[in-house]
Amino acid sequence: MIAILNRALSITLLIALVGCGVRGPLYLPTVPPVPPAPLEPEPKGALYPPQTPATTGNPSSVKQ
Repeated sequence: MIAILNRALSITLLIALVGCGVRGPLYLPTVPPVPPAPLEPEPKGALYPPQTPATTGNPSSVKQ
């Protein structure tokens, strides 16, 4: 019983040391700086940018 536990522990340790195939040095990724906050708030209540009035006819129903 103890031999089985020793072998299981050895195999587990070996797999952990292999690191699942990860190669190269470990490093922390560089995080880009946070963009600055906008100086003016977004406009509320109106579409931005303003849109032109839509056409009244449906283009798919217009006969040519």
